[in-house]
This record gives sequence, structure tokens and C-alpha cells, in this order.
Amino acid sequence: MSTDYLAAQWLLKQEQGLDQAGEIALQQWLAAHPSHQIAWTEMMDVDAMLNQLSSSQTNKLCRDVRAKLVTRSEPSFWSRCWQRLGNSLPSVAIASCAMVVLVCSLLWFDRQQADYQHTFATARGQFISQTLPDGSKVELDTGSKLHVALYRDRREVRLLHGQAMFHVSKDTEKPFHVLTNHARITVLGTQFAVRNINEQVNVAVKEGKVRVTAFNQREDQTSGTAILQAGDAINLAAGDLLAIKHIVPEAVASWRTGRLTFDNTTLADALAEFERYTPTGLSFATPSLAKLRISGSFEVSKLKQFTTALPQVLPVRVNSGQIESAAPPS
Repeated sequence: MSTDYLAAQWLLKQEQGLDQAGEIALQQWLAAHPSHQIAWTEMMDVDAMLNQLSSSQTNKLCRDVRAKLVTRSEPSFWSRCWQRLGNSLPSVAIASCAMVVLVCSLLWFDRQQADYQHTFATARGQFISQTLPDGSKVELDTGSKLHVALYRDRREVRLLHGQAMFHVSKDTEKPFHVLTNHARITVLGTQFAVRNINEQVNVAVKEGKVRVTAFNQREDQTSGTAILQAGDAINLAAGDLLAIKHIVPEAVASWRTGRLTFDNTTLADALAEFERYTPTGLSFATPSLAKLRISGSFEVSKLKQFTTALPQVLPVRVNSGQIESAAPPS
């Protein structure tokens, strides 16, 4: 490992905060060889120079570094990177540019290393509640999966599929992000639910405030932003934000209490929701019946009560597991 690389690592450790033992170790490293002190001095000079760069110059340089690290492009990358910085700061020597790239690389790697990460998943009919190391709580619905990663400067949860309720501990220095293929939800401290099923995303806020950004992961582009407060909910269809709806905050994530709530929901979607928890054994005699709409709150564990109630609210009857029209044939 090169002396420059070690000097850059010590610089990062010092910026993060060295305890007394760490300071002693740094001084021992500096005294071990004259080249260490030279590399350290040069690295301190480079750090001072980096602090004078504009944010646009720094971002361009670090983007190039990330591209190099990910794609392992040809060695000429380094000369192109040095030339870019040199055009902005003609007085900077090539050797210093190399150390700038090194520092940027280390800073980026350090930022990408999660202090904690874990994947949680539930089977059909299963429900779990998990408290994260930062004090936040996640409740995961049936047939759901999410990945949690806690970094030094942010907290990220990727909801791969299913539903989850989040109780986020407030930390102004570490924003909390929930990511799906079509949305990025950002909060500081609140309670909200996210649903990501069949490429359809729904966000509902019980307490606090969240920012929802429609996001196309494939094209790495955003297409709109909405601010939700307690009692607000929003759907994303095909990656686009729809109108904000107002709901009863207490009704957010009713699945946590074993209930399914439908609001002008098609009968097909209602049955599909029951199917997420348990086999229903129900089918439609004709496709048109699937388009009938239903509203109400039902217990997940009492499917029989749901099927018994259907003929009372819709023009249907249930016969040997098949939903048929109750209207007499014409």
C-alpha cells in the first residue's frame, strides 16, 4: 500500500475524529519514516486546496472517480481527470492532482460503506416488527421484502416489494430515505406507510411530513415531487405522481391490525389483496364481475365473513367458490 494512500487514510480518520490512542498512532506513523511526514504534509496541502474548489469542480471530479471505480476504465482516465482539474487550477502540479483523485476516491468509498445493513422478508401470512439500530421501527406486512442500510450521513431502506410501516427516529444530520423503482420518499422524523406491489406505489402519512419524488430508476430521472403531511396519501402510476388524497391518519396501514380497507376498490383487486394473506379459492364466473367496486373494512382472518357480505352490497352470489351474477338471466 503506497505512502500517499496511507496518508489519505489517516487524513480521513482525523476528519472523522481521532481519540487519544488514534492521535498517538498517527504520530508514531509519521515518525516511522521521513517519507510519511512528506506525504502527510502534501496531503494536508491537497486537502486545503480541495476546500477551495467550487462544488461543481469537486462534483465533476468525484463523478469521474466513481466512473473509474465502477467501470475500471483504461489508464488514460487519470490523465483526463488531471487535465480537467488542471484546466481549472493551472498552478496545481500533476502529483498533487493524483492525490486529489486519491482523496476523492477514499471519501467516496468511506461514504458508501454502511455501518449497518440487513435484509428483512416475510412469508405469506407473516408479519414482523423490527427496531433498527438508529431507533427507528419498521413493521413489515405479509409477502414483503426490504433492505436496510445505515450510513454515516444517511439512512436508506429499499422496499423491494410488499408493504411496510415506518416509525422514523428524528435525526437532522441523517435523512431517512425509502426507495422503490419508481419513488424516493425522504423524511427526518415521522410515521408513514409505503406500498410497492405490481409496480404500483402508494405512500400514506400518519404523522409528520414526507417528500415523495417520482423516480425512474432505469433512466435515473425524476418526474415530479409532492410534499405530504399527516392524513395525506398519494399513488404513483407508471412512475408518475397522481393527485394527493386525504385520508384518516388512524387508517394508515390498517393491515397492522389485521384489517383490509377498501375504498371504491374493484372486486378483483379486493380479492387479490386477500390472496396476499391466504388462498381464497374464489373466481369470477364472468370478467365483468371483477370490475364491480366495493368499499369497507374487513378482517384478513375472516374471509368467510367477507364472502357472506358480498351479496349484501353487490349484485352477486357465491356458489361453490365462484362469484356469479345475482341478476336473473334475460
